[in-house]
Amino acid sequence: MRDLLTILAVARSRWSWMVAGVLLGVAVVAANAMLMAVSGWFITSMAVAGLSKVSFNYFVPAATIRALAIGRTVGRYLERLVTHGAAFRILAELRLWLFCKLVPLSPGLLERYASGELAGRLRSDIDSLETLYLRIIAPLATGVITISVATLVVAFWSKTAAIVLFMGLAVPGFILPLFARWLAEAHGRESTALTGALRTAVTDGISGKAELLLLGAVEKHAATVDDLSARLIFEQDRLAAVSAGNLAALLLSAGAGAAALLLVCTAQVNAGALTGPQLVMLLLFSAALFEAAGGMPAAMQLLPAAAASAGRITELTAAALPVAEPLLPQVLPTGFALSLQDVSFSYAGDNQVLSGFNLELPQGARVALTGDSGSGKSTVAEILLRFRDYQGSITLGGRELKTLAADDLRLLIAALPQKPHIFNTTIRENLRLARPEASAAEIAAVVYDAVLDEWIARLPDGLDTRVGEGGSAVSGGEARRIAVARTLLKDAPLVILDEPTEGLDAGTEQKLLERIDCRLQGKSLLVITHRPAPLAIVDRVVRMGAETGRNRL
Repeated sequence: MRDLLTILAVARSRWSWMVAGVLLGVAVVAANAMLMAVSGWFITSMAVAGLSKVSFNYFVPAATIRALAIGRTVGRYLERLVTHGAAFRILAELRLWLFCKLVPLSPGLLERYASGELAGRLRSDIDSLETLYLRIIAPLATGVITISVATLVVAFWSKTAAIVLFMGLAVPGFILPLFARWLAEAHGRESTALTGALRTAVTDGISGKAELLLLGAVEKHAATVDDLSARLIFEQDRLAAVSAGNLAALLLSAGAGAAALLLVCTAQVNAGALTGPQLVMLLLFSAALFEAAGGMPAAMQLLPAAAASAGRITELTAAALPVAEPLLPQVLPTGFALSLQDVSFSYAGDNQVLSGFNLELPQGARVALTGDSGSGKSTVAEILLRFRDYQGSITLGGRELKTLAADDLRLLIAALPQKPHIFNTTIRENLRLARPEASAAEIAAVVYDAVLDEWIARLPDGLDTRVGEGGSAVSGGEARRIAVARTLLKDAPLVILDEPTEGLDAGTEQKLLERIDCRLQGKSLLVITHRPAPLAIVDRVVRMGAETGRNRL
């Protein structure tokens, strides 16, 4: 329940929409109940007046019936409009909130989750919470208010009838919902967990389809998906059975309640406490109230699944930040000399990646990090970008990195990650991510420096060519150079390039390095590479674990 309260707190700016939707729902139920009541009283009164040959003014009740019919129709439309509008606005708030919560967790925490799992939590689990207001909160609130007010209204004519009505409505309004929640608890949570697992398995299977085909593991993976699907269908069947049972119990309780009310009211008619038209009015009024109570068992049945989705979301958002922000960040330095002293870092467990690592990068200098895979080269870049925490001391311009706000620090660094992401948009928009206000001339300059100019000139749409999901519509070398161009466009004083020439042929690699060498004159440069060619543009080479000097070639 705490997870659901957290979700509702995020959507508090939409409470006016939620309250309006509930009030409109109550108004619609009230209009329908009053329409039934007035219609029954009117027809019965007309019959009694005809038998007794007494004059009867039918204009007012007839007009009231028309007004209630129109009000019910308009109210139903407005109620649907407002409640769905509230649900969509809540989803928009939750998506933005979750995305903003996830960004600081990358990559230190999010790498523990499969991409399909994260996508599911960001999209499907959030979307499933549409039911939280639309099919859980609104029906429950509408039902409770309607039952309470209706009981008081009936008590105006007959306190005994009001007690009987309340007892009749308590079964579908309170007892059945609690029973439905108990029955659906395990199945709802298991259904949510299996949905996430199935989504992850399908996403991983599609992403790794080539490997599955090469290894002959397609049938095995398909069997896993089929097993998850069968288990999910089993849980959904159980939930459907609970829903069917609730509906049958609702109809039974409605019939029993109406019968009990008829017996009580008939006795009061015989005693002269009620008239015949009033009997019909109360019966039809009470029968219409079961519409409000009817949605409450279904709402409680959906509650466990919604709580499970909320729990999966808050599990991420409640996680501690992998890198703590300073309480009082210092201003950014004016100098950019970088110094790492006795820096250590380890992943979960005893996997020590860096131990007592030292590095000096004077302002304007160029250093290359080389070494075997797993020696911690890329980890150094992630530490400098404050994606991971560290032990020891790292200063930039004399300021300890831990005293600087991470977002402010990253303004001073242009970085090419080891596995850069290419967004599913145009080449131009991929580049503008680094500097949205960049001019056409500035974009053309980085396109040239990244050795993309001739290739882009041959494209029918030029810079407006779409690159596909993850750069799937371009080659690996072209995607790498798009990422290099994006990094260069940022124009920061400290540049980190992790494997800038990976996947390039020798000729393209040489051109790229020459143009990078020219463009980055005067800037501090840290190159991470296992290839020999990039070493030609640096002043010094540091092999992880043993520092050696090297003159610039």
